[in-house]
Amino acid sequence: MSDPGKHPETKVSSETRDERAALWDGVRYCLKVFISVRVGLFLLGLLAVALLPANDAPSVPGWNPSDLTPGWHNLFTAWERWDALWFLRIATDGYAAADGSAAFFPLYPLLVRGLSTVLGGHPLAAALIVSNLSYAGGLIVVYLLTAHEWTRDTARRTVLYMALFPTAFFFVAPYSESLFLFLSVSCLYAARRERWLLAA
Repeated sequence: MSDPGKHPETKVSSETRDERAALWDGVRYCLKVFISVRVGLFLLGLLAVALLPANDAPSVPGWNPSDLTPGWHNLFTAWERWDALWFLRIATDGYAAADGSAAFFPLYPLLVRGLSTVLGGHPLAAALIVSNLSYAGGLIVVYLLTAHEWTRDTARRTVLYMALFPTAFFFVAPYSESLFLFLSVSCLYAARRERWLLAA
């Protein structure tokens, strides 16, 4: 005969297992979406450089973009354009007076600089890693927040739509948008779970 005192414990344990399984299911889904979009945008960048006429990047004091020459390097260097040049310049050389660099917030360049140092001085690689890890983390937290507020199906659709939105390519470029997404959604998710220290 089973001990009735064990039933609540078994129920809690079963619920915990179900929650963990649902969590890992959501994480796997987000990573599949992220990898699919990331591979697609890598290839799109490569094709764009090959098919479209060259477009000169704006001048950024102290940082020249990579040349748009044919080759597989464009999988990565095609993203080194526009504001990415500012972030890379700031991450490498810091802010300068009266050059417009003060318009860019410091956390993203600081993370890029730290990782670039670890990588042996490769700021573009560091910037792409920071952006892409932040984006993957942002998708996961968006999923968790949406599943917490609504349903898992709604969370899946939200992640998919956010990843396929036409301007979502900014999340995988060397820009600060992905870091902003990750931090802001994490703050909201922590607040909704009443984890105020983490939210702060």
